[in-house]
Amino acid sequence: MVTKVVITRKFRQDSQKQALKTIRELRSLATLQHGYISGETLISEDDPNKVVVVSTWISRKHWEEWRANPTRLEAGKILDELLEAPEQVECFLVAEKVSAWGDTP
Repeated sequence: MVTKVVITRKFRQDSQKQALKTIRELRSLATLQHGYISGETLISEDDPNKVVVVSTWISRKHWEEWRANPTRLEAGKILDELLEAPEQVECFLVAEKVSAWGDTP
């Protein structure tokens, strides 16, 4: 099932440039991963230190493979050093692909 992954990060005030650079590099690498469909980066208008990355994958399995990828893990360490609080990761099924509430794999 198509999965949307939503990662919310709150960065320190002085770290936005490095954070966005690293996020762009990660997206570039993610596009080469089997199962990646698309992604976007959202910056809060109310709090520019809050960044949300939404990526779409063919399945959660494909996302989990990318999440465990050593290259991604290294970039994640860089991002972790720039964070004000721990990142939050949530996975969602695309509603049109789910026939009824609770009818999930």
